[in-house]
Amino acid sequence: MKAVWKGKKISGILTILPENEYSFEDTILAESMNRVRRLKKIMGFDKRRRVKAETNSSDLYKFGLSYMMEHELIKKEEIGAIVVVTLTQDYLSPQISHILHGEFHLSEDTVCVDIAQGCAGYIVGLSQAFMLLNHMKDKKILLFTGDILNRKYSQEEKTSEPSFGGDAVSVTVIENDDSFSDIYFRYYADGARGMNLIMPAGGFKHPVYSPEDVYVTLEDGRTGNGMGIWMDGSWVFNFIVKDVPPLIEEILQDAHVQKQDIAYFFFHQPNRYILEKLADRMEVPREKLPMDIVEKYGNSNSSTVPMVITENASQEMLESRRLVCLSGFGSGLTWAALVMEMGELDFCQMIESVY
Repeated sequence: MKAVWKGKKISGILTILPENEYSFEDTILAESMNRVRRLKKIMGFDKRRRVKAETNSSDLYKFGLSYMMEHELIKKEEIGAIVVVTLTQDYLSPQISHILHGEFHLSEDTVCVDIAQGCAGYIVGLSQAFMLLNHMKDKKILLFTGDILNRKYSQEEKTSEPSFGGDAVSVTVIENDDSFSDIYFRYYADGARGMNLIMPAGGFKHPVYSPEDVYVTLEDGRTGNGMGIWMDGSWVFNFIVKDVPPLIEEILQDAHVQKQDIAYFFFHQPNRYILEKLADRMEVPREKLPMDIVEKYGNSNSSTVPMVITENASQEMLESRRLVCLSGFGSGLTWAALVMEMGELDFCQMIESVY
């Protein structure tokens, strides 16, 4: 898919972290520690965030929206739609967008949309918001992203492999503003390769009715704890460094700009090693592609892009406009990118929740 949107902007970004921080080394078996520490040096694994055992995704989203309302960052009557991108719904039904709608007593004509998407979720969610804004001239869209996949793992059981995940969510405000330049968007999908990055248990194909149901065997012989994300690291690495650079070349051509015109490349954060190789393959200076989120907070799926913005460029995003490239890539398979003008935000910050 290729699209151009006119007169739209991001006006605020809030990222929300659970307060519980731990080291990935705390989860590793002693006999695997030397190998895993080598991975730490290469990949950038270090700290993680995890919600409490009783916390749901909607709790973090409610905390974020309550904070925004208490600090007058958004007014209830301004909200025209809620878009939620997550793989960790509270229920199959009702969806989190409707839970938030009821919790905050929003107008009955508020649009509620939930999207099951992982690593490319922020870009996909923004595209949905931009399309909705074509029909909501005087309203704002709230885009919620993020997962609590770390809660799905035992907090006591140790493993020989490091978890790359970290719990975190974000809330982004999107609205119409004719003073901003055009937004260029590209999206690709390849479902034939989707099984290479899979979370197999919990759906209707492999339901979980008892603790024993967590352990899944797939048709191709793979077996294990199906509540985690299964992937072939080498295969995912090759997918990213092969398919993402051409996407970025295309989106820059669409926008009629050069790489040097882009102030920041805000990309999904799988790990530091992949992002270093991706920057080198694209011939983009590494300082223009921040890559410190996994080592500080872990990989939070659809929230890594807003997290890298609030962590690395919040003051700049408040002060002035810059041309940026946003990209997400992963489960689906999905890879997507935006080139847009971003800046003069009303707020751009990271907070901790009590959950």
